[in-house]
Amino acid sequence: MPTDYQRARSPEAKAERRHHVLRVAREMLWTEGDLRALSLNALARRAGMAKSNVYRYFETREAVLLALLLDEWRAWADSAAVPSVAMPSERTVVRHVAATLAERPLLCLLTAALPTVLEQNLSVAAITAFKRDALALLRSVGERLAAQAPALGADAWAAVLYDACTLITGLYPVTRPAPPAAAALADPALAFFRRELGPELARHLEAVAVAGTSTAGC
Repeated sequence: MPTDYQRARSPEAKAERRHHVLRVAREMLWTEGDLRALSLNALARRAGMAKSNVYRYFETREAVLLALLLDEWRAWADSAAVPSVAMPSERTVVRHVAATLAERPLLCLLTAALPTVLEQNLSVAAITAFKRDALALLRSVGERLAAQAPALGADAWAAVLYDACTLITGLYPVTRPAPPAAAALADPALAFFRRELGPELARHLEAVAVAGTSTAGC
């Protein structure tokens, strides 16, 4: 484990130190399941570093969370974004995207917090860099999805993926109610308010994809 006095000097050592901080932050979030549990003080202690050393790699706590979010989306894009079946329908792709995103609770937790937490307390340069990386990722996955389901073009599929991000922002907290609200929703008379993330995300994204398919031929 890194220690305060072991300053990383080579590019490789600096990259490994940064990855170490992110690994520890991910472990803390998996354990706690709450973004509020991740402070830079707690993160530095768990990582075996001084807080000042953490600042060498991340300008704020939110920068750590933003890096984790991008890592989560990249992991999803690499392993699960594109269905394995040949030439699926647009609905099949949308349902696959919704289901595989819903299976990643850390991705959903961080995505839901993006506008209200992660993009706060950051420099314009840091947010701009993140947005550019995210846009490149969405376009890359969009091209891969368009190759399998060409009724929607690459740009349209990238837009569907961005719509998925915005939908998760609203749907994730609704489908993860606080304990008192969850207890209230156990009442059968209130079943109308109970929602599951995967099916809800698929339902909304299908409407977006169908609309995009219908306008693509105009």
